[in-house]
Amino acid sequence: MKDYNDYKIKVDSVEIFGTQLETKSLVDCLSNTNIYLESLYKMFAELNFNLFEVLGQRNLSGLIGEIFSRFFCSEFDMCVLNPHPDGRPDILNLHGDGFRKYFETECFNLENNRRIPLKAKLTPFPHGGMEVKCTIGSPKANYKKLLFEKTGLNDFALGIPRIDYLDSFNYWAHHRHSTNLLCLYYDYYDMKAGIPQVLSLFLVKLTEDDWNVVSLGKTTAKKTSNTSLNKQGRIKLYSSCLAVIDDERYINKFKQVGIEL
Repeated sequence: MKDYNDYKIKVDSVEIFGTQLETKSLVDCLSNTNIYLESLYKMFAELNFNLFEVLGQRNLSGLIGEIFSRFFCSEFDMCVLNPHPDGRPDILNLHGDGFRKYFETECFNLENNRRIPLKAKLTPFPHGGMEVKCTIGSPKANYKKLLFEKTGLNDFALGIPRIDYLDSFNYWAHHRHSTNLLCLYYDYYDMKAGIPQVLSLFLVKLTEDDWNVVSLGKTTAKKTSNTSLNKQGRIKLYSSCLAVIDDERYINKFKQVGIEL
């Protein structure tokens, strides 16, 4: 099912939760995510319904991260998805003495025969884990001019590859905190008729100092608190690529951006 020739793997293995994992096993999760995204597209197309357009860019990024996380947790029994919608990190570390017992006995209330996750125990989970974040990248400042010259479009549309306009990578969060960050990069991939596909993954260990100061926004606005990686954090990110699609168009652009391959 998997063809590792589709990806250039930078390192053979990585340590996650004290366990050495083959990078190929993470690429398995990436491949399964892409297969699932393609199947979703085809399923909804039968109803003349473009799921990805309805979701919009922000929700699409969240969906891709959720799908990948589920494949990841299915592959490795040393972890589990955080069951609370506001919980962090996204994937919980159960690989330690008493970690699994704590999760199963302390992190839920039983109500009407239902296990209700407790926010106080899961935000954050005391034994750590891994955040999963997804990005399509940030475009060049003059991307609209370049896009119009090439396509006649005034702005990006879903299904249009963005790799030619890529300027940088960054990831966003609501809090500054130390974390293991598993970063996904996706694009509307030409080789799959513009269906979103995860084309690279990164694994980076971050500290609070790798994030910008949290912006709280205005109390009268809908905007929530947010922060992003600062220069130091992006340097760490750019040196942490595990695998990238074996496509010269993407490899060359990654090198231009400063990703170490």
